[in-house]
Amino acid sequence: MNIRKRVKQTALTILCVLNLVSIASIASAEEPPMLVNYGVNGGWFEPATSGQGLVFELTPSSNQLAAYWFTYPVEGGAREWYLAVGDVSGDSAEFTVYQTATGVFDQVSMVETNVVGSAQVNFSSCTQASWDYQIDTLAISGEIPLQRIATDDLCEQFLASANTTVVSNSNTWVDIRGEWLFEGCVNLENSDSHGNELFVFTDTTVTLKIDRYNQPNCQGTYSQQVMTLDSQRVDKSLAYLDGDEVIANRFIMTDVESGQEIKQLIYVDDQAAKLQLTHGLLDSPADNEGFPTELPLLYFEWRETDQ
Repeated sequence: MNIRKRVKQTALTILCVLNLVSIASIASAEEPPMLVNYGVNGGWFEPATSGQGLVFELTPSSNQLAAYWFTYPVEGGAREWYLAVGDVSGDSAEFTVYQTATGVFDQVSMVETNVVGSAQVNFSSCTQASWDYQIDTLAISGEIPLQRIATDDLCEQFLASANTTVVSNSNTWVDIRGEWLFEGCVNLENSDSHGNELFVFTDTTVTLKIDRYNQPNCQGTYSQQVMTLDSQRVDKSLAYLDGDEVIANRFIMTDVESGQEIKQLIYVDDQAAKLQLTHGLLDSPADNEGFPTELPLLYFEWRETDQ
């Protein structure tokens, strides 16, 4: 899909300087959002229907969540189970539901695997979730409230670093902690210019360092602008890079000094020889939640450090 193929100078100004003063303050969430992570692995059930439930297994390398659903036939009787595989985004995953047949106990056999429906899981916390299902072959649908069977603090531990584990354009997860450098010179509309930019990502913050000059072409008086932003990854989303549809990550970033917030996209290209990152054009069309939808061909490259 080819839309609005352009990177305007004014957009570059907003992109590279991240002028938070011009952005209206957005009310922050009362608490950080739940993000699917390793800590959700294990058994979940509804106490009212004890004896059946689901086991989740996350595969970060492919950004997928598998669900093994152990239940019973509608008419009751012998046990029945389903397999579901879904793509993760934020606090949820959407599944295709499969069922196997023709297997024989502890023997090699030709097993049939058939699509029988769809489902979605939404995690409201590390211990609470809901399972929405539709089994087309049985013409039934419903919602099951779930709670974790065993206590496990891994989920909370993983949430501490989940904000820097983002989905790349190949749909795999990449840890972006560390330094990302943009090398170049961009002339701004007010006759100033800026040179190199450095992003430094930690578990919960982003520090942006920008080399500033009071004349075009990175000439004149030099100063360095430094901003520290609290960062919170919300989920992944589709965006447009030079008109092409790509996978990006939606973030809410808060300026530590002023308290003002910005809704932003982070895109990681893991197909090049070196990891590359860019972020959203703040004057691009916004999605229905106020996040930008377009990205420029202006990259920060992963910077090797001794850390």
